[in-house]
Amino acid sequence: MWVSNIPSNVTTNAEQVMVPITQLVTVNYDPSVDAISIRVRPGETRYVIEGSGNFVIFADDNGVWGIDLEVKEWDRGYGEVLSTLRRMSVKGAW
Repeated sequence: MWVSNIPSNVTTNAEQVMVPITQLVTVNYDPSVDAISIRVRPGETRYVIEGSGNFVIFADDNGVWGIDLEVKEWDRGYGEVLSTLRRMSVKGAW
């Protein structure tokens, strides 16, 4: 997410630099089921898509900054998955 503290009605010839807002990412590991839970923000469950595959978690000294998921198999039909991804505003889900 990028924000600016300059009101939209102010005109300036200075370059506007967008400042990233740092979000708190919560990561928990449950060794009893070998599962990692990653939460990027609080929220209520509205859409759920399940599947199986591989994942990569990227982190630095400040914590988790990215997650890539490679799906091997969806638990629903592909058309239904794409429809749900579109409702979730996922880019590239056309």
